Amino acid sequence: MAFVLGVLAVTFAVMVWEKISLDLCALLAMCALLVAGILTPAEAFQVFSNDAPLTVACMFVLSAALERTGAIAQIGRWLQRFGGRSDLSLLAVMLPVVVSVSAFVLNTPVVVVFLPILISLAARRNIKPSKLLIPLSYASIFGGCCTLIGTSTNLIVSATAQRLGQPPLAMFELTKIGVILAAVGLVYLLVVGRKLLPERETLASILETSGSREYLTEVVVVPGSRLIGKRLRDTPLQALPNTRVLELARNQNTLPPPWDEVVLQAGDRLRLSTVLSGVMELKDLKGVEILPHAELGLAPMGSERAMVVESVIGPNSELAGKTIEDINFGRRYGVLILAVHREGRNLREDFSRVALRFGDTILLEGPESAIQKLQADRNFLLLTDVWRPANRWKGAVAMVVLAMVVALTAWRVLPLSVLALLGCVAVVLTGCLKVEEAYQSINWKILFMLFGMLSLGVALEKTGAAHFLATGLIQGVGWLGPGAVLSAVYLLTSVLTEFLSNTAVAVLLTPIVVDAALALGVDARPFIIAVTLGASASFATPVGYQTNTLVYGPGGYHFRDFVKIGLPLNVLFWILASWLIPQFWPFHP
Repeated sequence: MAFVLGVLAVTFAVMVWEKISLDLCALLAMCALLVAGILTPAEAFQVFSNDAPLTVACMFVLSAALERTGAIAQIGRWLQRFGGRSDLSLLAVMLPVVVSVSAFVLNTPVVVVFLPILISLAARRNIKPSKLLIPLSYASIFGGCCTLIGTSTNLIVSATAQRLGQPPLAMFELTKIGVILAAVGLVYLLVVGRKLLPERETLASILETSGSREYLTEVVVVPGSRLIGKRLRDTPLQALPNTRVLELARNQNTLPPPWDEVVLQAGDRLRLSTVLSGVMELKDLKGVEILPHAELGLAPMGSERAMVVESVIGPNSELAGKTIEDINFGRRYGVLILAVHREGRNLREDFSRVALRFGDTILLEGPESAIQKLQADRNFLLLTDVWRPANRWKGAVAMVVLAMVVALTAWRVLPLSVLALLGCVAVVLTGCLKVEEAYQSINWKILFMLFGMLSLGVALEKTGAAHFLATGLIQGVGWLGPGAVLSAVYLLTSVLTEFLSNTAVAVLLTPIVVDAALALGVDARPFIIAVTLGASASFATPVGYQTNTLVYGPGGYHFRDFVKIGLPLNVLFWILASWLIPQFWPFHP
């Protein structure tokens, strides 16, 4: 028991430290339990037969089908015409829709889709995105508390409770309390929270130069040019106003930077970013020609307006952990990184050697063709709402499949895990999602973190550590009655979730609260509901929930913004949950 509690403490500490990824940390805990002999291989590996991670993976796929077919985006764009001119009217229209969609689609994809839509609406209505994005994240969390499939945490708690001999959560069991919490949360955001939101500049607006629209253009060094034989830094090209060299190509090959010392040759092609005055000077500069005016038989690139867009490093991005220098953005994507925004700071210099993280906002500059390619790249979450026509037929199919999964689960025709798997097969067979896209949509890090934490939960039960912790909880507040214990459970879950993975907290606390309920001689259901809601309702930090992390950079927020707006909401939900849960799930049914 002491060894397991030690592993638990070290695991929590390492997760808070954030130097090791959560999935690796959880798997290290599993390995420690195996090596120490606390768990046998059969006991440890039985977690891989748990249907909860499979169900979570299937919900990732179904959510991706709705996202890729444009079904969610179409809903958001339909609502653009109804949103008013002020932030209040816009939030009053959009937030209830986000709550409703998030009740049936995992909330992270919902935020991914609505982010560029809201940022685009904010620009058109001259509203700072910081007035909209925290409410977007919070509304998606409200919706996740309303049904079994609203968030992966609900699925995990349900499966863990079932393994402990408790009935699983029904599809709409949480709805009766979730709707009340969502309604109260929306009123709070529209009446109180909206006034606490900052008016913060985004990364793009900070770096924007008024009146100096930039253009991308390509020039070629013509034969007989006076620039031939000179280093680039010694030519007039380096003296053009507001001009940057983005690429230098020779004989169909791109030369690696830096280019200052490169000696120019005939036929060298330079891609430049410049303002209109720079383009005019290039036209008058002897020795170079702007393509396609140069008749050299080369494929012309022409001059096209440079697009500057913001993008977020997503939760499944393979770029996380790599530096900009390692990635070689210019060669790989044909775009230039102008700046990086992280944790309330805009890194405008010396950021090429900084390892990217989930939630980082990067400012990209490139031609429209390259930017459009980035939209299809799952490493990026573009914050620029570029219209892409939705496939209405496939979107309708994806929505029907999800509706069938929800309905058949509610009618208990088959277990949710079976129906979710059938739904995944259906969206792939109907072409809503390619097989490769289905695999890419799954957050494998979350799944393997779940496997590791589930094994730790098994060890807590086997050694009696769960009972020991439950006894300590009862000795602390049990004398005040089961209502006080339930309130303490919700508060503990909520606090831990602000700094640790919510799914990890849910996996570990569920067996503890079930033991506590048995020791008190009351029904375990209210305590299971308290863990479910407490692990999902995370508002006070940008790292407690993935949706909060997603809006952190794009909104230009600081850590204290989440504390100022989210902490009162956490307290409000705690008070409401402590009162409402026993009303809907009595201690003595």
